[in-house]
Amino acid sequence: MAQSEPDWPFSATLSGGPATSVRLAGGETVWLVTRYEEVRTVLGDRRFSASGDPLHRASPGADAPCIGRLPHTDPPEHARYRRPMGRAFTSRRITAWEPRIAEVVERHLTAMAEQERPVDLVEALAVPVPLTVIGELMDLPKADWPALRQAASDLLSVELTREEAARTSGWLLDYLRELVARRRSAPGEDLLSELLGHGELTDVEVTDLGATVLMGGFDSLAASISTAVALLLCHPEQPRALAGPAERLDRLVEEVLRHSTIVQHGVDRTALVAVRLGEVDIAAGDRVVAHLPSANRDERLWPRTGEFDTTRPVTPHLAFGHGPHQCVGQQLARLELRLVLARLFHRFPGLRLAVPASELTLRRDRTFAGFQELLVTW
Repeated sequence: MAQSEPDWPFSATLSGGPATSVRLAGGETVWLVTRYEEVRTVLGDRRFSASGDPLHRASPGADAPCIGRLPHTDPPEHARYRRPMGRAFTSRRITAWEPRIAEVVERHLTAMAEQERPVDLVEALAVPVPLTVIGELMDLPKADWPALRQAASDLLSVELTREEAARTSGWLLDYLRELVARRRSAPGEDLLSELLGHGELTDVEVTDLGATVLMGGFDSLAASISTAVALLLCHPEQPRALAGPAERLDRLVEEVLRHSTIVQHGVDRTALVAVRLGEVDIAAGDRVVAHLPSANRDERLWPRTGEFDTTRPVTPHLAFGHGPHQCVGQQLARLELRLVLARLFHRFPGLRLAVPASELTLRRDRTFAGFQELLVTW
């Protein structure tokens, strides 16, 4: 373990050779991959399968209710789910959403300004902005947002039992299945109607993709927003580049994503054949875990990777993964981060932490690292 910033909870990264044999708490032995080039290979090489993840063994068949076809299906079948999603998240469409997302951000900033200080930025901004964006994107009834938020959050907990996961996923799939059926008979301009309209996917598959978007597009963005704000407040000496050329703000966002990658527990793959990874031989059937935060701080590629530097040239980080399963909604995520950061620090130039940085605590029980609470004042 290397610790470069003792007061910043994302500082710890793993290091080692191209692949290290480790034993998990449950007794299983896996290969842990932490270096940038090897992580890229594991995520982009078809000799490694995404469908072998032991936590997601639900059948990907067209009639099987499950969540996870998009991230846990291999090419070429994976492309059948990816294509409609890619058409729904084109750069042109994301640009068209920008004015509405900006309105959402401003509305929540106004409400935040009226609250008694200190304010929990997680509940005031980091959660409601992406929840509203996803809710409107999918045209989900607003009264149902709290229950959907809870279900999505629960399903991304690493402490959920199999029984709890089955119960929660069953409820979420039943809810979305009814919604998809209504959109099939009366299409709108929402994401579910868009996915149905291409005719490539069954209702069950669209239901699954809807659940995947809800879980990934909401909870991951909430974690990213709280992380980005906390990171900037913990490094007040860093130029925030929130005004001026757009590329300066883009550089800041990319450095946040690289430095404090929120996918904290690794990405699972299974070797389909024997693979030599660096100087290590991986046998067919071996489970391989790619650790994105460590890959993004690989000191063999960039200088001072443990430091947060908003003036650093944009580096080709792996915060959104790599290869065929790279996050399809990454441009939407970047847009939300840019809008939130620029408008937050414009409205609250004196924003600061209301607790010492050493007291910030990450959610370690979740797929996406973030803060359960982030108290701020101004």
